[in-house]
Amino acid sequence: MTLVQPEAPLRKRTDASALIALGLAAIATRHEELRAQDRLDDERAVFHAQAEAVAAFGYDAAATLGEWLPSESMPEGMYQAFVELVPNTSLICTSGRDGDRVVFEVLAYCGTCNHHSTTLVGSLDELVGALRKAGVR
Repeated sequence: MTLVQPEAPLRKRTDASALIALGLAAIATRHEELRAQDRLDDERAVFHAQAEAVAAFGYDAAATLGEWLPSESMPEGMYQAFVELVPNTSLICTSGRDGDRVVFEVLAYCGTCNHHSTTLVGSLDELVGALRKAGVR
């Protein structure tokens, strides 16, 4: 009988290149997931704004508002979209992600006096009044 000395276990070393490559791949994957979620949030914000505008102002008025765009930075737990009615005057729709707490506001900016005003609106009459207040004729 021959005795064989067991071999020493191989020393395992961390392959830094492979670890970095895996980390970069995970970061890229997560980045794409976040971008996809942002696109979905943008689509939902615009969809909610369009639907709520129809409910608040009527189909004909909502159809004449223009193109709704998602806000660049939405409040936490909210969807927000806006439509530019005339230069320096926008209608902003903010709604909860659960479809609750819908708020419309007209944001008007005066370039000559460097002042902006916000008026909450909930009906077509209030929207017209807010536009007149903002100096839109």
